[in-house]
Amino acid sequence: MKLRFIVLFIAFTVVAQAALARKSELHESTYFIFQSNQKLNAHLFLYNKALVCKFSKTPNDSLVHYAFKDNIGNFSTADQQALNKVIRFYRDSLLARDLLFDSLMRNFSDYLGMGYSSKNKPKNNLQLLTLQTLKVFQPYFQKLYWPAIDSANKLWLDANKAQILALEDKIVPELERIYKTKLPAEKIRVDLTCYATWAGAYSYHDSFCHVIFSSVYKSNQGDLAAEVIFHETSHFLVDKLSEQIMLTAKNKDVKKDLNLWHHIIFYTTGYLMEKEY
Repeated sequence: MKLRFIVLFIAFTVVAQAALARKSELHESTYFIFQSNQKLNAHLFLYNKALVCKFSKTPNDSLVHYAFKDNIGNFSTADQQALNKVIRFYRDSLLARDLLFDSLMRNFSDYLGMGYSSKNKPKNNLQLLTLQTLKVFQPYFQKLYWPAIDSANKLWLDANKAQILALEDKIVPELERIYKTKLPAEKIRVDLTCYATWAGAYSYHDSFCHVIFSSVYKSNQGDLAAEVIFHETSHFLVDKLSEQIMLTAKNKDVKKDLNLWHHIIFYTTGYLMEKEY
């Protein structure tokens, strides 16, 4: 009986996680799954707010006035105390960790982006504390910020979907031909968000091909919207080229941190997009 209960519980959990992931999905195309995920957006929203607070001289017990001044009238004294702790945790515990280059941060974003996927379930103490902090903030985010952010994500997709769909079956196979590399079989998950670092977009391939893409970043609009999507796609094809560049540079006076591979992506994707336009 106990074993049966455990099996049923596991089955229910898997189904619930799948349903949560699907709820965030906005559109699936040949190569991409676009989504607007509330939990991931809340996490990135807080990271960005904490980043702003990092450079202020606001006292610790007044961080909420600086971070959420647009909604300060909606918070009781107890709310403000709770939110002060939230912002302080993000500022003091997470800002030293880069969203892209820190594996713990990438793993946590994957976990949120996949609807609390068991494959990426947090085990590190910092990740667990972040999850607890995020749950405290979630009701405030859902009521005061999420409707506008979700709307902006959907408006961006509505404005750019047709162009991306018209180009993907031409651009992606040509990128694969140029880089002599095939994309992984699993589709690229593009999370539309309110914040995606100073660059407006970033990508990595840990558990899956994951693009974090700010729908409100000024350089992600118009014709550049599709170019940035295909630029980030190129990141999943460039490993072989990067290795060849380093082999060529071996024993020569070339810095190992030289981003030649990244310059090549900008040029190559830009050239293909220019031909199509």
